[in-house]
Amino acid sequence: MKLLVTGAAGFIGSNFVYYWLDKYPQDEIRVIDALTYAGNIENLTPIMSKIEFVEADINDRAKVSDAMKGVDAVVHFAAESHVDRSIFDPAKYWHTNVHGTLALLEEAKKAGVPRFHHISTDEVYGELPLDSGSKFTEKTPYSPKSDNIYALSKAEADSIVLDFYEKTGMYITISNCSNNYGPRQFPEKFIPIIVTNLIDGLKVPVHGDGRNVRDWIHVMDHASAIDAILQKGKKGETYLIGTNNDRSNAYIAEKVVGLYGADESMVNHVPDRHSNDRRYAIDATKIITELGWKPEIGRDDFDDGLKETIEWYKNNEDWWRPLLEKKDVISDSTKKIIALISLDRVSGKTKFTFKNIDKNNVEVPSEKIGQKDFVEEHLIRYKIVMKNLANKEWYQNSTDSIKNEIEELGKDSSTFGYVEDLASREDRINGDRILSLVKIEHADRPYGIYGIASWFEVERDGDKKIVDGFYSWGRGPKSGSKLLLLVKKDNKVSHVAVIREEKFPMGGIEYALAGGFSNLNEGLLDFIVRSLKNELKINILEGAATIDKITSLGRISPDGGMTNNKPSLYAVTVELKDKYAGIAENEIVEEEKGVVLWPVSKINDLVSKCDDAYFLAAMSRLELYSDLIANNKI
Repeated sequence: MKLLVTGAAGFIGSNFVYYWLDKYPQDEIRVIDALTYAGNIENLTPIMSKIEFVEADINDRAKVSDAMKGVDAVVHFAAESHVDRSIFDPAKYWHTNVHGTLALLEEAKKAGVPRFHHISTDEVYGELPLDSGSKFTEKTPYSPKSDNIYALSKAEADSIVLDFYEKTGMYITISNCSNNYGPRQFPEKFIPIIVTNLIDGLKVPVHGDGRNVRDWIHVMDHASAIDAILQKGKKGETYLIGTNNDRSNAYIAEKVVGLYGADESMVNHVPDRHSNDRRYAIDATKIITELGWKPEIGRDDFDDGLKETIEWYKNNEDWWRPLLEKKDVISDSTKKIIALISLDRVSGKTKFTFKNIDKNNVEVPSEKIGQKDFVEEHLIRYKIVMKNLANKEWYQNSTDSIKNEIEELGKDSSTFGYVEDLASREDRINGDRILSLVKIEHADRPYGIYGIASWFEVERDGDKKIVDGFYSWGRGPKSGSKLLLLVKKDNKVSHVAVIREEKFPMGGIEYALAGGFSNLNEGLLDFIVRSLKNELKINILEGAATIDKITSLGRISPDGGMTNNKPSLYAVTVELKDKYAGIAENEIVEEEKGVVLWPVSKINDLVSKCDDAYFLAAMSRLELYSDLIANNKI
């Protein structure tokens, strides 16, 4: 057999190649990989003489067509997968995960390839309630979280694969797998960052309360499951792969720390990350009973798998240390601002550095990737959201007039986020059964719809019925971001920049952070540039300031209660020019309406007079990132 494996320089793909060469040494393997940020040619170096390697983007039709020649089966791993990075460059995810998958299918069909297997993720099913025993099955409706571009793009890719099967009858299968762990995993992922931090004596970051649950599978068990599907899987079928090993992140951190031999004090809780779904868990009954697959490292053997992984990272520092220095390139839509992405080992998140970048030596694609993807993504997201709604019992029980109102709101870009919010509302919440949506109220359309109030009929304690109110922002519950501007002078942060404004309807003076809701599909860098220009009158593109660093401060819920609003907080470090360049270190600049530059040395005076929840949360979290403020630790 001759296999074409896409994305095989990555973690799961490379381990699959090792597995296949070991079990089927007589087979031929051709690999196609674009060697992007997570692709590491070193993963394949020891076996390069045993495979044929093609460096190419899967959207490069000419190279893909050549790679398909003589192939008996395609195993498709290639994907953009890092959620943090999708915030900056959503178009790339649609370009690779959606359009790239379709390109492979069409070229495989043209070449007469008889077999195609598509690798997907359990994230396409959304999240499960934290306190339930439910698990994903092949019959679980797709319900990806609206702010998880990776999950949305993979859900659409799965849909394209299934549609292609229906239209062509090609022998196609799909697998959706849980979280993988094992050797050769990029060091920014959860288990590798735990181990590598411990090796270097750094604390282990656990996001939020640590109760988020993931279902863990050893990467070689994943490889054997794909083998079983290739050998015995029925065409047009989907198989879920998991080992009944759902564990909380806090458990994982404490377990790995213990197995390493370190003290539990090495665990450090940090602010939550973007799109951190509460719980994933897989029911793998179908692949076990129908195909006879069985994992070698199951739930009871999890410690053994972790010990093996720990030892691999201890013994292969020459593999992972260079990756800690590896940087990906991003830019704004104008290509005028270029940044490097790398790993912040303290927070366990990606960091974005703009300092000391020679633009002449940084290769940034001149073409605008997937310009049409922005339009198509609107349609894709709308269809996914409406499918998610249709699967909700409370939606099915609502009146036609309510359904029509929701559909109309979903077609309006200013209220699409509200409909995404509704699509994530489960039929049961904390024991209450949501019966139907009975009322929707918002401002008249000519005035602009900002927030929307909804009332649900709810069954409580089995028989008691109440009406429960719920409020959501028109642009969605999780699309907002707030920006704490840190002003750098003489290589240290001297001021913070906030907005002084009169707040309607109270009429009081408030000090608040810049930011708000992003436009649909707007990358974070473009959002920051737009927010600073419109709200602080600082035009980055015209040279009023240069960005030095962007650091995620996590997500918060200042509107706890009736809304789902959980904006992301970012600290943006800049060097100001023009009229602000000459301000003294202890000088307060406070315009009657607009920007306020407050010296770090007098920060307590600002904190004491500021009631803005976003600002206060951001200030408290800066303690975790004291490197941002150099010698002026707040």
